[in-house]
Amino acid sequence: MKNSERSKIEFDYDGKHYVLMFTANSLKKMEKAGVKFAKLDDEIFTATEVLFWGAFLANYPAITRKETNEIYKALSRTMEDAEPEYDEDGKEIDKLQEALSTMLKEAVDELSGRGGNVSWKMT
Repeated sequence: MKNSERSKIEFDYDGKHYVLMFTANSLKKMEKAGVKFAKLDDEIFTATEVLFWGAFLANYPAITRKETNEIYKALSRTMEDAEPEYDEDGKEIDKLQEALSTMLKEAVDELSGRGGNVSWKMT
């Protein structure tokens, strides 16, 4: 999958425009930094913050967790002011978590060979 075809999160913060996305390289950086992707579902209080930080790594590799946490908190405050949306069971939808999860799935699919434009077979 080309980077131009990926899902992205774009926003402005403190006078700067940001484009967040995941790539194979950013996922590898996250893993090297200690992120355990298999355990993210168990970390309900920190998973969104971890994914938010990781989504910066493709385009802003030098950004720190402290910087992304500050941006996350500011963005979360603006999202709290927005009208909530609910799923069919009446549960409030976390739009940021949903977007990050979609972006992560796309990058994982590419890494695992389920996405992209490569085809191969074993003979």
